[in-house]
Amino acid sequence: MQLVITVAGQDRLELIEELTRVIKECKCHIVESRMTELGAEFGAHLMVDGNWNHIVKLEHALEAMGVRDHMKIATLRAKEIKPEEENVIPYGVDIFASDQIDNIHELASFFTKRGIKILDSSSSRYPAPYSDTPLFVARMIVKIPTGIRIVALRDEFLEFCDQQNLDAILEPVKR
Repeated sequence: MQLVITVAGQDRLELIEELTRVIKECKCHIVESRMTELGAEFGAHLMVDGNWNHIVKLEHALEAMGVRDHMKIATLRAKEIKPEEENVIPYGVDIFASDQIDNIHELASFFTKRGIKILDSSSSRYPAPYSDTPLFVARMIVKIPTGIRIVALRDEFLEFCDQQNLDAILEPVKR
């Protein structure tokens, strides 16, 4: 059985250690995780698995941790995914640009309109060296269906990036 966990709260030194200790003590295993500092706050998304009784124990332990540490912790029992034949090719998208309020939305819209699922997305903004101009950096992993012609998609994507004033790369994910 798998459990999806979302955590939000004030960041502190020992937070990741405490969270992972609770999971370990409940005899669950972390399948995937993303944990990060967000300003003075902390955010995490995790997927854990374990026997049903360990998952129930973990749900109760996380509820207690949330109350004790004044954090918002939400859990969701994950639906079992049946292995399907996916005819997709994973591609990485790297974007660099001056910061604009709609960068992420426009990128998401570009891929969604073409039936391309965004598997993972991360972004940040920071001041440029010497000028302090706000810059935007993003990394996405998208699943391109094999029926889409990559050369045509890349041309459309580069045209889109030119219109949005984005510097971007679309390339296959290499392992």
